[in-house]
Amino acid sequence: MAAPLRFRAGPAARHIIERDGLQPEGVAAMAGAAGGPKWLVLAAMDKFLFGEWLRPRKQSLPLVGSSIGSWRFAAAATADPIAAISRLERLYVEQCYSGKPSLREVTETASSLLDELLGDSGASEILNHPWARMHVVTVLCRGWTGLDAKLPMGLGFGAATLLNACKRDWLALFLARHVFVDRRAGSLPESAFPGFATKLLPLVDNNLQQALLASGSIPFVLEAIEMPGEPGYYRDGGMIDYHMDLPLSRDGLVLMPHFSKTLLPGWLDKFRASRAFQHGDNTLVIHPSDEWIATLPNRKIPDRSDFKRYRSDDAARFRDWYTVVGRSQELADFLEERLVRQDLADYIEPL
Repeated sequence: MAAPLRFRAGPAARHIIERDGLQPEGVAAMAGAAGGPKWLVLAAMDKFLFGEWLRPRKQSLPLVGSSIGSWRFAAAATADPIAAISRLERLYVEQCYSGKPSLREVTETASSLLDELLGDSGASEILNHPWARMHVVTVLCRGWTGLDAKLPMGLGFGAATLLNACKRDWLALFLARHVFVDRRAGSLPESAFPGFATKLLPLVDNNLQQALLASGSIPFVLEAIEMPGEPGYYRDGGMIDYHMDLPLSRDGLVLMPHFSKTLLPGWLDKFRASRAFQHGDNTLVIHPSDEWIATLPNRKIPDRSDFKRYRSDDAARFRDWYTVVGRSQELADFLEERLVRQDLADYIEPL
């Protein structure tokens, strides 16, 4: 039987694992990819990693996420990560919408979800966590990409898609990377986020929830988001940093629990699938195997198309998505076994 998880590592990451194994203090940063409902296959793994394996850690750990990756890390960085991740499971699975929801309806639903996820103390818990250092990746829109009207927004992102296909750097004509950062000791320098007119802005109690909302503001699905004290309109950080192709550490191991074998630098690279990762040398990517995915409902990981697939039957979507959440324990158990036995090096494949 094929293993449920695959472990793919760059050369430097493989060397670290062969030399030291994978240890809680050996992780220099964690990356959280954008991907909407796909995160549900990672739910149990997140609970194990943050609720057990990393729990005794002393050294600060940068958590860098865009879109749902930032939401996952926000839940994981609360005082009770297992309870918060379970709450995010429920809130995410049980989203319901009208037949053709407006941008306003989806934005209000996402805002309410974050309200309940964080509660009264979540932001304070995250910003006072003993070792987690949140980095919420967003994009500041330029020109028509910041408008919510379909025609100008479509023209703006259409032009961005065409120029991005020619050269990724040209995406900076339309989008700038703004990362909202816990500025305590242990946060990452600007050099970890090259290009795209990057700015590191302080992540504080009164903007944390709004930064998370902005990081998940998918164009054509949610409204563009205004940030307290910052001019302009913000959208999903995955537009630039979809699967976290970033130099998050020079010599330490970057760990990325991921939902599939696909690795794309930016969301618009879906239309330029040949674009390779540039910063994977010291990255370990852990993701479900194709064989395991084929045993899930609909033989796939949940994705946003499921909202249309189950449009008239939310109960069926709840059933199938909760099935995936339950099955995600198989991935967590397999990872835990590798860490207990310290035989991870036997499973490493090239990234």
